[in-house]
Amino acid sequence: MYGRYGYDLCIEKGDLKICFSRDGDVVRYSRTLGDSTMERIIASDGGRVIINPVEPLNLPDEVTRFLEIRFESIIIEPGATRRIYLTFPIEIGVFISKKAAFRCIDIFSRAQPKYSLYGPTDTGVITRYHWSPLSLALPAPDPCCEGVVELDIVNTTKGWVEVSRVVLENYGMKIYYDGNLVSIKAQMRVIKSTIAETCCIRSPIREGMRKSIELYYTRTIGLSESALTFTMDAGVH
Repeated sequence: MYGRYGYDLCIEKGDLKICFSRDGDVVRYSRTLGDSTMERIIASDGGRVIINPVEPLNLPDEVTRFLEIRFESIIIEPGATRRIYLTFPIEIGVFISKKAAFRCIDIFSRAQPKYSLYGPTDTGVITRYHWSPLSLALPAPDPCCEGVVELDIVNTTKGWVEVSRVVLENYGMKIYYDGNLVSIKAQMRVIKSTIAETCCIRSPIREGMRKSIELYYTRTIGLSESALTFTMDAGVH
């Protein structure tokens, strides 16, 4: 389903149907997913349609910038790096483009959003919550429902650390996709037993994957590189 298309397009996958069709001088867009529908009228003589996964932080509203993934805890020895694989919920964006101009006209998802609070009630942040199994090999979820986070956990401390959650911020989130997989590559540097820094890596987890349009990043002006790292100072377990 993901990819780049012309305006003559109709995709059906289960209870999902996406159609673009010419109607005189305009283009009509319609999408149905279960009980959810969206229709748009587009005045365009020529352009492209892009369908790709976007940061899973848009539905039903932009409640938070943070995605929190909880998983079965893993205990890591001092000075070690361990790679694990987690899942994350998928939101799908439909874009129209003409030359270098992009416009998102629809976002939908099969996942029902859940929210949590990371940190104390007075200083913590609201997060989009997702529970994931912990895998040591690359899993293969349905790319229309869940993506995969390849997470490298670096224990820089001199002690053992136990980790069971990671929080990622939307601004630095780099999502890649192909026909069978949606992925994010991320790193967590544990600098104290209860404090870690997280960031997403600008790289696919395998060759040939296409980078998604960064919905949140395109809305933000003048971000510094330091803004792309999130400090988890309310614990990693």
